[in-house]
Amino acid sequence: MSEKSLSDALGIEQGAEEALARADVRTARELSEADPEALAMASGVPLDRIKEWQQRARRAGAPRRRNPVVTGWMVAIVGLLIAVGIGWMLVMIGTTKMETAEKIRRAADSKLELEMSFGATRAMDDLRPVRLAVHNRNWGEATTALVQVAAGVAFIKRVAPEGQQDSVVRAEEGLGELRRAIEDQSAEAMDRLTELEVELARLAGEESR
Repeated sequence: MSEKSLSDALGIEQGAEEALARADVRTARELSEADPEALAMASGVPLDRIKEWQQRARRAGAPRRRNPVVTGWMVAIVGLLIAVGIGWMLVMIGTTKMETAEKIRRAADSKLELEMSFGATRAMDDLRPVRLAVHNRNWGEATTALVQVAAGVAFIKRVAPEGQQDSVVRAEEGLGELRRAIEDQSAEAMDRLTELEVELARLAGEESR
């Protein structure tokens, strides 16, 4: 199913299929795996139609493939939960095993923090061409460049530890406000961009720089 064209697999009209192809989405599998908001921006196809086609693709047998990084962290977290559960069962034996389980938990959280920081730093780098385009009032180029930033924020959301979820929500909201300002060609777009950059810097651990 994933090797068929979108028109053959899902009955998508030719014009929409060409728009998706320009965004590097040519098969049902690629469609099911794509970030819907980023794909809508890149292709110009309405978001609700993207989501409808993704549901159709998954029903047709092209399930979304999990990001291998996210899958690896999910396995690590499941292993951590098992380790913590065993530690509690062994509390009557002594505190040594409990301390070991706690060290494992802290190590897993530390790795998630590192992944989140990497994603936030990459998203800040991706904001630079957006800033340049907004400065030059090149709104089309700004919209295109913002796709990479949206992908970075989506990655941060997947890997962020629970204690960072409030900051992630603020970054998502900031991205939405920046997107609307660019779509409206608003003079406030630069302010919205700076606000998003501040949230990303906080997630990257660079707010004090």
